[in-house]
Order: sequence, then C-alpha cells, then structure tokens
Amino acid sequence: MARESVVAVLGDLNWDLLFFVPELPKRGGETLSAKSQLRLGGAATNTARWLARLGFEVRLLAAVGTDPLGDLAARELEKNGISSRFLRRVPERTGICCAIVDERGERTLFTGRGANTLLSPPLPEGFLEGAEWLHISGYALLETGSRRAVEEALFRARSRGIPVSLDPGMVAVHGHGAHLDEISPVDVFLPNEEEARALFGGEVLPASAFARKKYGEQVFLKHGERGCFVWDGENLWHIPAISVEVRHSLGAGDAFNAGVIAAALWGGSSLAQGILGNALGALCVAGLPAEPATVLGLLGKIELPEAREVERLVRAHWRALG
Repeated sequence: MARESVVAVLGDLNWDLLFFVPELPKRGGETLSAKSQLRLGGAATNTARWLARLGFEVRLLAAVGTDPLGDLAARELEKNGISSRFLRRVPERTGICCAIVDERGERTLFTGRGANTLLSPPLPEGFLEGAEWLHISGYALLETGSRRAVEEALFRARSRGIPVSLDPGMVAVHGHGAHLDEISPVDVFLPNEEEARALFGGEVLPASAFARKKYGEQVFLKHGERGCFVWDGENLWHIPAISVEVRHSLGAGDAFNAGVIAAALWGGSSLAQGILGNALGALCVAGLPAEPATVLGLLGKIELPEAREVERLVRAHWRALG
C-alpha cells in the first residue's frame, strides 16, 4: 500500500499492564481484576500506532531493552506497520507501566521507565530523511540524554522546515516544566488540562495563558469528556467531545494527537484538526474499531460545519491498514 506522508516520532515505549477493577484497594489490601491485558504502550508509541492505522509511514525513535520484552516490542511494531529499524537497544529492561482502570474508565498509572531513560543522541541515520512531520513526546525531556536527542531532532527538523508537534506529557507536573521553555515554541502544542494548569499556574481560562507564554504556534488543549480548545495564536474555539460509552481513558490523548497531525498533513483547518482529534480520542476511550466508517459515523453526530470538512478529508486520505 502506498503511503502519502512520513511522520517521525520521538519518545517513549513501554509495555502496559492493564487491570480493570471496580475500585482501588486500600493500602495493603487486594482487589481482584475481572479483566487484565498486556499491550504495547508509551505516549509516543501510542501516537505512532494511530498514525500507522491512518496509513502514514511512521518512524519511531525509542529505546527498548535487550530483554524478551524488547524483542516482543520490535515484533509488535512491525505487526502494526511501524518499522523497528529506529529502535535503540540499550542495557536496561524495557519500560513497564501498570495501569489500574476503575469502573468509570479512569486510569491510575505506575510507570517504570526502564530503557526509556537511556535514549540518547545521535539520531539514527535516515530518521528525518523525507519526513513531513516530527512529533515529540514530552517524556523524552525527563532525562539528560533523551533531552539532547530531542534538541538534535528539533534543530534538524527546523533547519529542514519540518513542522514539529509536542505533547508535554506530565513533565511539568513532575517539576520539569523549565525544559519545555528551552525548546519552545513548537508548531503544535498538545497539552491536557492537568498539564496546562501546571504550566500556567492553575489558570482555568487558557486564552490569556497562551497569549502570555507561547509554547506553540497552535495549541490544542485536551479536556477529556469536555472536548478540546483550539488556539491559533489569535482565536480560541471550543470543540465539544463526541458522546461515547467509555471503557478506559488510557491513550486517548495520544490518539487525539494523531488526529491533529493527520488532519494537518491532509490540509485541514485548525478546527478540522481538533475535530479529528476528538473523533480518534472517542474511538480510543470507547474501544471502537479504528476504521474510516466508524469515524465517519462519529463525525455525523457533530453539528459544526467543519465536521463535513473532516468527513471529506477522511474519505479522500485515510488508507487504513489491513
């Protein structure tokens, strides 16, 4: 299948251990999980997988261990249409995230970053060759080596005119917000509500915060069940969420990122980017099939005229993996 655009993604990869429980146990207690799951995860990896499902050629730069989980990660990426060529194998165990999902679909995370802490420059040969977009997970800013890799990728992307998007992750919440200042602004900034509050001192209204402190030329502020705000440097719009039955919220923001990037590469407007982001986020939380027909069904629920623009983009460009 011919792919129309190349997207380079830099950041984290880990295995997610999901446990679905009615409620969190008290300290020292135990709760039985009616369902559990092991799946490939990490913010950068999740976004990369969604982009591959949309038909893009995706290059993922991440670090895994030389352990069996690292081998399994490489095979899983290939299965999902992502080359394992740019994976770094390092002398550390592959990262693991334990995700506890309650009956409301909300997740609580316990993460061992493992091999992710050893991601470092130089960039692999060919990583940005022919790329039309670079997406960075903010978790790569947590360690000195991976920050240097981010800085090198940003320098090379900017020198080649490649647009850059950044999801800050929880770096500001974990006290590493200064590193975002060092690399800003990017073309597209993709925080969620908790991250934005940490960056902007707890402000509720995002418009004044974005105008005062510029992290991105465009900002897509993710508000979960309330949808998203879109800021283009002059205008602020609110796009309501698409109502679906929530299974769990793990990875929804990463799916949203893929929607924003895809719509941009397909020539969509800022509002179209936010709408497709909301649609893929809804697919993720509901556990619905990642197929054009499913997205078109969700878009049909949106009354905004820009939703028709997104429908045209999906029909014209989405070439889902078989």
